[in-house]
Amino acid sequence: MNEDAKLYFEAHVTIEPVFDERRAKANGIALMHGFRLADLLMKKRSIDVAERSMNDTFMTGHSTKFSDIKTRLTSLVEELIKSGYKVWRYKIEDTLVDSRSNDKYNLLRKQNAKT
Repeated sequence: MNEDAKLYFEAHVTIEPVFDERRAKANGIALMHGFRLADLLMKKRSIDVAERSMNDTFMTGHSTKFSDIKTRLTSLVEELIKSGYKVWRYKIEDTLVDSRSNDKYNLLRKQNAKT
């Protein structure tokens, strides 16, 4: 495994669905390890009110160094478990393309040229 990412590593930790105080506590734990709790709001139809996902809660972190993201992910998962959260999954991805930093395939430029 290459220590340096081409763009960045992105790590995800998925836990049981949590709400209210438990969600706030999970958010605090995530922030201490450089992760952010995702705020997934779901709408089935355009006229529906947005609702928080009942399926899971997940957090995301980024780094350009594999050792850094692995260390932070490991300590986050360990602290979540120690704090009584059920961790369902964790993963680390190596981002190869991200149009936010470089529209490598000129797909978004084509879209913007039409407007």
